[in-house]
Amino acid sequence: MEQHNSKVRDSGSRKTRGEKSEHKHLPWQGAKMAATIKYLPSTSKNEGILATFANGRLKGGTDNIRFGYYRGKDEADPKKSMKRTLVAETDTMEYIGQNLDIQAPRTGRMCKYLVGILDKDSGKMKVMDAQLFHMRPRFDKDETDAPDKAEDKELSFMEKNDLLTKAFGSNKKRKAMDSRIRNQIKGEALEVAVGAAVDHTLSLPTAAQVTSVPKIVDDSPSGIPPFDKDASKPEDVYKLDDIISPAEMEALHHVVKPLMNATKEQIAQWKKDEVYPGYVLQHLSVLPIQEAARSKKARLLLYMSYLIKTYMLRAPDLKRKDILPQDIPETVRRALLDKYTLKATSSDGRKTVRCMPARLKDKVVSYMLVLGLIIDEFNLELTALQKDIKMGQARIIQHSRSLGCKVTSQKATIGLQKIEQKFAVLETPLTFPDLKQRTTKKRT
Repeated sequence: MEQHNSKVRDSGSRKTRGEKSEHKHLPWQGAKMAATIKYLPSTSKNEGILATFANGRLKGGTDNIRFGYYRGKDEADPKKSMKRTLVAETDTMEYIGQNLDIQAPRTGRMCKYLVGILDKDSGKMKVMDAQLFHMRPRFDKDETDAPDKAEDKELSFMEKNDLLTKAFGSNKKRKAMDSRIRNQIKGEALEVAVGAAVDHTLSLPTAAQVTSVPKIVDDSPSGIPPFDKDASKPEDVYKLDDIISPAEMEALHHVVKPLMNATKEQIAQWKKDEVYPGYVLQHLSVLPIQEAARSKKARLLLYMSYLIKTYMLRAPDLKRKDILPQDIPETVRRALLDKYTLKATSSDGRKTVRCMPARLKDKVVSYMLVLGLIIDEFNLELTALQKDIKMGQARIIQHSRSLGCKVTSQKATIGLQKIEQKFAVLETPLTFPDLKQRTTKKRT
């Protein structure tokens, strides 16, 4: 790759202190005059650069960001010569974007972008083609900024070839490389596991020395967020960071404004168009007045809508290229897919699809209920959420009890109809269902 640096200078004039200011009427500023536009054909020297960041607008603007621009040097290969890479670095994060990135939003690949530079004195504007880069945070960076040359020399031929494939290889070659590395890791893990099992077996006493074998029973519920069983207060049982990571909360800050400023008319229209789930719409009309608390609760409700959309995915949806809606921030979308879906590779290694087994669907429900408990101050009314995910009452009550909740009933009247509402209440000390009794009932 060949690095290029470019600067844009302001062509406007400046006056020094003590200089008399006089109004200068420019010819192109007349009522009947217009600025002239000149289009510059795209070359290696005439390339505009536009960048968008996946996690929204950066704090502090772009004054403290260092940029690097690289282009393909192999002129013989048209595809490689057209490749452009933009890197950005702040004090705390690195970003990278490519013009041929298949993971970039579709709008960046289907539109043509132009950049204009206006000369204020002459009224002439130079217009050139621009490349749009979707900058994503880079998390795979090592703790050290750059490897030592000695370490670089110790790389094997296969490792160096993998680095080249990762940087310049086609999608087919990258997928084949990823599949080979995954199989290699699985083989190494199997060897380690077998070796540990053999060592453990050799260390066991003989059959004559064994008098009794202790029976290990795992009575902790599976698929639920980490919890403190000995917590003295409900708010200490489950932590919000285990449901929504700080990076996801920061990404939600840039897309939550419509929910924070929603009017009654907008909420009614959203309900009619089914834009947001019923649980979320119920809470939008009672958001806190204080700005920080209002923003936090709106972000929790927005994330709840993302969890519901993830749970409602079906097998055909998981086979699509864009599994989740594009209006979900990239950081959140990637975290949802990594946490609640699995990647499956075809036998020939050419295609990778996602799947959501039953245990991961139960995991989404558990995280959804815990988030609802946090939103409703540990007294969650289950009816609205039950309708949103189309789940039976008995099953959602079973999920609530597996989280350590007590389920209570309360009669209510809606119009002329009397209904019985179910509430999931989180109290300390926690009470989990007896798994032994439930297993015995199933067997009988």
